[in-house]
Amino acid sequence: MKKTLAFLAALVMVLSLCACGSGKGSETTAAGTESKLTAEQQIVVDAVHAQLESDQFAQWQKLAKEFSGNNPKAPEVTSVVRYEIKDFDGSPMDCYLVNISADVAYWVNEAAQQGAMLDQFQLFISSDGKTVTDSITTDACNGTEDTTTDEGRAIYLLWIFGNRMSGDYEGSFLNDSETVTEWTADEIAVVNGNI
Repeated sequence: MKKTLAFLAALVMVLSLCACGSGKGSETTAAGTESKLTAEQQIVVDAVHAQLESDQFAQWQKLAKEFSGNNPKAPEVTSVVRYEIKDFDGSPMDCYLVNISADVAYWVNEAAQQGAMLDQFQLFISSDGKTVTDSITTDACNGTEDTTTDEGRAIYLLWIFGNRMSGDYEGSFLNDSETVTEWTADEIAVVNGNI
């Protein structure tokens, strides 16, 4: 009897381990097999997820609903590029630039009740994932192009990236010596499936 109970207990443990399958950190491919996120994908997924779960993002969507009277659309990553350059005004730069389609709004001047509505915003994510900067709170649309600080470089890249996403700018990010690698639709789908 004891052997039977021990066998059943072991079987239950094995089955419960098998049931703990796909959570954050994995994705299902078109063939139906499960694969792990790459280190790059995990950095972007974690940063985007943290942004979308933040009180700040909830406030932006709340204001969008108040301003428009409509429920905001679900956020979606529409593009990711990796930006690399060996020398950016004396400092190396290696980051991800992420465009997120979402209905958001923010106060330009709350006292005067002046607000702005957007249907997209951008994130700057350092290659180690430790620095995440968004284009709204940094006011990237009014970037001063001061590239002497880490924050200034992030704002400058967000400004260029945002203008490229809106079709207002078609030039290079800096001086044609950078490497800009655009993620494929499949890679972006993995990010959206894990946020």
